[in-house]
Amino acid sequence: MNESVIREMTREARRHDAVNLSQGIPDEDETPASVKRAAKEAIDTSSQYTITWGLPELREAVAERYADWKGVAYDPETEVTVTCGTSEAIMSTLLSLCDPGDGVVYFEPTYESYIPGVQFAEGRPLPLDITDGLAVEEEPLRAAARDASVLILNHPQNPTGKVFTPAELDLIADVAVAEDLVVITDEIYEHIVYADHYRSPVTVDGLAERTVVCTGMSKTFSVTGWRVGFALAPEPLSAELRKFHDYTSICAPTPFQRAGVEALSLPDDYYDDLSDSYERRRERLYDGLRSVGLDPVKPDGAYYMLTRYPTDEPDTEFTLRLIREAGVAAVPGSSFYTDEGEDWVRFTFSRNRDTIDEALTRLDENRFW
Repeated sequence: MNESVIREMTREARRHDAVNLSQGIPDEDETPASVKRAAKEAIDTSSQYTITWGLPELREAVAERYADWKGVAYDPETEVTVTCGTSEAIMSTLLSLCDPGDGVVYFEPTYESYIPGVQFAEGRPLPLDITDGLAVEEEPLRAAARDASVLILNHPQNPTGKVFTPAELDLIADVAVAEDLVVITDEIYEHIVYADHYRSPVTVDGLAERTVVCTGMSKTFSVTGWRVGFALAPEPLSAELRKFHDYTSICAPTPFQRAGVEALSLPDDYYDDLSDSYERRRERLYDGLRSVGLDPVKPDGAYYMLTRYPTDEPDTEFTLRLIREAGVAAVPGSSFYTDEGEDWVRFTFSRNRDTIDEALTRLDENRFW
């Protein structure tokens, strides 16, 4: 098993003083001030364990908010679990609901953590490559699902920024019901969406009762280091994932759980402003990459941009040259595939406008392609 390529690129960026557009890390000024204050105040009074499933006030806030956003009711006592980030929610779910030998379907290019997650659970990876056209094809999906027990759906998707269409979600629901699949949705970018057709998978008939929604605070509130995630699922599924969460994590950081209550009380226009801000940065990075001779694909959600490059060298070699010669860090696209991948690089526009502009200036002044 390989270490995370994304985190390796961050270390390379620090080693070479490169602008880090590899890992999805926002700049510090992105976190809402009231949420920071709530965390600081909570440190004085909340330094011990919470209940393993999470602070009751936070679970109640999560249930209330997600009922508004998704129209699905979750019991905060038995169906909402606060985890150590969305990654732990996904991992606990895989470990609890994927038995050794079970097939696990996911769409590639895919977020790199799903691949070792399936390995940890001793599942069988069943990747479906949607690189060409970023569209889900019915027959390959049905064929893979016949040999599967679990389907992972990242929506919006990292690294492509794909937002699955209503027709694709209907197809996925139909297949999941027909083959009795457990669906794990990673919806951490649910509020960073630019496509009008976006809808949460659990709003599709047939999915809510078989789905574990994995999400959290990291991306929405720009607190990636706080490690507060949420797993929302029907009680039978929650009961199983909670066993693994209990023994692997005990509980998420208590002060940041208390700050989560404040975060979830922010007004609705916060989320509109968040998406609008990232859409402007998307346009800036897209135009800037094109202007320096690269070939980016404009995403419909999340804050990543896959980009083709005009040399014949492998993507890892090109990425390391970007860091060392141009002073900008990206991620080689092959890390988002189970086996052999495509020659992409992935940039993030999670950083603020000044940071993105500095990266584009360096790319322009240090072209080696």
